[in-house]
Amino acid sequence: MRRMHWSWEQLQATPLYVRRYTLDFLGMISEQEEKESQRARSKAERDARG
Repeated sequence: MRRMHWSWEQLQATPLYVRRYTLDFLGMISEQEEKESQRARSKAERDARG
């Protein structure tokens, strides 16, 4: 859970349901960042074409 700045000990002490929730949440963030990146690439390609 590097993105959450948790140590291994903190992660091990965290209840499983919290870890699952956190992983789901991080997955949603990752998907959103990928969509934004794709939009930016598409815009850059359109701008480059004229």
